[in-house]
Amino acid sequence: MRYAVEAFDKETEFLAFEIDLPHRCDAHLAEIMEWSSPQRGDEGYTLSCGQLAAIEKLVGRAFYDPSYIFQLTCNLS
Repeated sequence: MRYAVEAFDKETEFLAFEIDLPHRCDAHLAEIMEWSSPQRGDEGYTLSCGQLAAIEKLVGRAFYDPSYIFQLTCNLS
């Protein structure tokens, strides 16, 4: 599974940037997102501030900016 955080500009709603998450982070994301079942590969989730902070820690870098709406995408790769 390929996971990415997508940042959309709040004014234009255009994709501003995307951050790929580390491979094999499924277990960590399941805990952060409180998933009770495996992902299918076509999901998208709007992230809360708490979820964003946990994902920033997982990635090892800060990227939050209040100008953007952040979503987590799950895709088969």
